[in-house]
Amino acid sequence: MFHNSSEIIGVSSAAQKIFARNSKRHVIDNNGIVYLQEDRADRLYIVLSGYVRLSYIMEDGTDILYNIISPGRSFGELGVFENSCYQDTASVVGQVSVLSIRSELFHSEEPGTSEMRAVLGTLVAKRYQDYLELSRCLYRNSLSVRLAMCLVKLIKNLGREVSIGGRLYPYLGEVVTQRDLGAMARGTRGNVNRLLKKWEKHGLVALQDRKIIIRNLSQLEFVASGVGEQ
Repeated sequence: MFHNSSEIIGVSSAAQKIFARNSKRHVIDNNGIVYLQEDRADRLYIVLSGYVRLSYIMEDGTDILYNIISPGRSFGELGVFENSCYQDTASVVGQVSVLSIRSELFHSEEPGTSEMRAVLGTLVAKRYQDYLELSRCLYRNSLSVRLAMCLVKLIKNLGREVSIGGRLYPYLGEVVTQRDLGAMARGTRGNVNRLLKKWEKHGLVALQDRKIIIRNLSQLEFVASGVGEQ
């Protein structure tokens, strides 16, 4: 059950057995909610198939999409670690299969659970990095910088490759919409579309069959760095 999980792989067979005994598989339909921000964090989740959007509601009520979780990765770690509430809202893209693991397991003193707590600590560190990236992105003045930062991050986590003229280029498929990019980069869908069209003219990206193909990743990374940002 865990062989496709990049988060659990590497733990001992004994720990995997503990995970398996205390886990449950769920299938959630398109746009379904796994949990809401501030719900009791009673389970840690791992994506088995499909994709999960993680969003955060700011103090002013703005809903910010900050990550899209791919198969093999976990979510819900921070609330489980603190034995408190979820820090974000998780919703699904298409039909999604997830594995859930009871949160009390990570706070148990039963034999073998110490390894599980170590795994949880590693997952929390990864999620904390996501929050740091979100903070850096939100406070950049330029939509160009924010959008480039989001695209670079998404390519790293979700990117696939397509061959054009005998050369491979990374791309984002239909799981990431321009509306998603607007929610991540704090911009309207219309402004995101205009900026992507501008970048297409300059050879940074190509928009094709609901794909966003990155034609010049190094230049996109340069834009994301914010050098010369006004």
